[in-house]
Amino acid sequence: MVSNNRMPRRVRGILALIVSLFFFIPAACSPPRRPPEPDNLFWPPPPDPPRIKYLRSLYSEDDIGRVYSFKEKLFGKDYFDSMLRPYGVSARDGKIAVADILMKRILIFDLNRRRLMVVGEEGAMRHPSAVVLDREGTIYVSDAGGQRIVLYDAGGRYKTAFPLKGSKTVSLALNENLGRLYVVDALGNKVIVLGLDGKRLFEFGGRGASKGQFNMPLDITIDRGGTVYVLDVRNFRVQVFDPEGTFITSFGSAGDGPGFFANPKGIAADSDGHIYVTDAAFSNFQVFDRTGRVLLFVGGLGLRPGEMYLPAGISIDEQDRLYVADQLNKRVQIFQYIRSK
Repeated sequence: MVSNNRMPRRVRGILALIVSLFFFIPAACSPPRRPPEPDNLFWPPPPDPPRIKYLRSLYSEDDIGRVYSFKEKLFGKDYFDSMLRPYGVSARDGKIAVADILMKRILIFDLNRRRLMVVGEEGAMRHPSAVVLDREGTIYVSDAGGQRIVLYDAGGRYKTAFPLKGSKTVSLALNENLGRLYVVDALGNKVIVLGLDGKRLFEFGGRGASKGQFNMPLDITIDRGGTVYVLDVRNFRVQVFDPEGTFITSFGSAGDGPGFFANPKGIAADSDGHIYVTDAAFSNFQVFDRTGRVLLFVGGLGLRPGEMYLPAGISIDEQDRLYVADQLNKRVQIFQYIRSK
């Protein structure tokens, strides 16, 4: 008799599956390779007093400490948990909202609950370019491709939409004290001001290069005093208005050095009234005082912490933490503004 030491086909198949899972699970669950996080990274560098500190980068749900179930480890998650092309960003009360223009969704990273919520299945968006959160957790999204503002509740459920026919709604900002939503219309070269019920209240701007006119406005922010700052891209400047849209001042011009703009993308303001502007051409953000004097720049082309590759939106939360949408590095970088003592 010839001895047959071969295992039955079914047993071999089961063992092969177990071995493949042994190697597959760690590979599937491990995060992509990333540059190491530094212990201390400040701007300006010593011996000058630090004003900006790098904190961390956020790529996916793994970065907020999510603990996965055995089922998720075995079969994977049934949703996207990593950014594809983050463009707009907003942060408030421990939540970081990211508008991903490639995924066409909003990712809400909840740092307190260590969970990710993906928003946008209902009321599907064509080009979500900016997002803001109100004090109740309502999510406001500017859908630049859909000519509208889309609202979701704090649980990510679709609420309603404010249609703005003929516009290109590229960005938005909230003034909750006045009950207003300021919407940037890049196509109409204006800012449209809505009530929180979607009713149109007034607008300001118009195409041109004079005071109060715009040439492709792209982003907007409101400081804690209610002053409105509009990033006027093709005029290479920031324009400043009161809450009623009355022009106050402007600063900036075209150039390739500190204090100038080449391809500005996003704007934000901290608690001391400093203005932050990202620039995709410089791969950085610049910091200005209220008069438009440049104080500092942070960044440079690259993938290491503090470096950027096509930065876009920027947001500052109630604790003066800065969030920068670093598009082609597929991450949001987080910094801390350090106030003078």
